[in-house]
Amino acid sequence: AAAVGVCENLNLTDIILSTHRGHGHTISKGASPEKMMLEILGKAGGSCSGKGGSMHIADFSVGMLGANGVVGANINIAVGAAHAIKIKSLDRIVTCIFGDGAINRGPFLEGLNWAKIYNLPVLFICEDNCYSATTKTSEMTAGAGAIARAEAIGLEAKSIDGNDIMIIDEAAKDLIHKTRTQGPHFLH
Repeated sequence: AAAVGVCENLNLTDIILSTHRGHGHTISKGASPEKMMLEILGKAGGSCSGKGGSMHIADFSVGMLGANGVVGANINIAVGAAHAIKIKSLDRIVTCIFGDGAINRGPFLEGLNWAKIYNLPVLFICEDNCYSATTKTSEMTAGAGAIARAEAIGLEAKSIDGNDIMIIDEAAKDLIHKTRTQGPHFLH
């Protein structure tokens, strides 16, 4: 549900990066489900000619820069893409989707810090299911969690009910506009 609410508010030229579970994000951004399935099956007609597979779904034609099998790696890739957008003065934003397990990895703080310092057009979205692989996130996360960490770096952060599509749509419209005009934001 969260991916649909966010992606329907993005422009085709806007970029998204996802997790190893990026199939819904990919379809929501407008990629062909058929090409995605061919990619998952390793077929030449896939969006990456069958070479990316399930964990590395990408479709540049719709702004899906890619999914990533390494927890948190997409965060710094997203920041790099946002920095390129800023340098080139393009009217685009980057949306980076990751799970709550990623907030305990180095790329999380590094990426958010870089985005804030350089005021980059990137919207960070933490899809929180309360688990980091097989461990409760609360058992391995010190402090108040994702929102507190984003706010400590100076990002405006918002927490919403990810199961309510109307709330997601409203928050997505607001934060995508703010990211486009003001720089990095954080949605939990």
